[in-house]
Amino acid sequence: MEEIIINKIEWKAPEYKHKEKSIDFLWAIGSIALVMCGFALWQGSYLFAIFIVISAFSLILFSVRPPLDIVFTIETSGLSLGKDKYEWKNIKGFHINKYEDEAKLLIEINKYLLPIYTIPVPLEKVDDIRENLIKVTPNIDLEESKSMKFMESIGF
Repeated sequence: MEEIIINKIEWKAPEYKHKEKSIDFLWAIGSIALVMCGFALWQGSYLFAIFIVISAFSLILFSVRPPLDIVFTIETSGLSLGKDKYEWKNIKGFHINKYEDEAKLLIEINKYLLPIYTIPVPLEKVDDIRENLIKVTPNIDLEESKSMKFMESIGF
């Protein structure tokens, strides 16, 4: 089988949209966790209480941490998402959602857990990316996961 050569496309984007959280948000998370932890202890579920404390702590840390910039690369050998590399044979297809101020590349990968990745794309690179990806993988109808949309709508 002949190898298809595509142009190397590279861009950098934050791993997620960061929204500043108010101190009220942090107090709300802490208060809810404290009430839930108290209830779990009252019920004698010590393991669940520990889980609640760890979850609340992780949520607070994650919500105040600024996003890292990830380098995305499309090239002949495959797709790179930061340190992760996927060969074209492991990618089922792609779809690009273009909005007024942003674009998102949806990639479906042969994985059971989180098979669809949502990648932010600069508007000026959308046509070039579509043109190159269509050579190696089909353009299929994909949607962002409902949980991802929900998390963005509530500010995560």
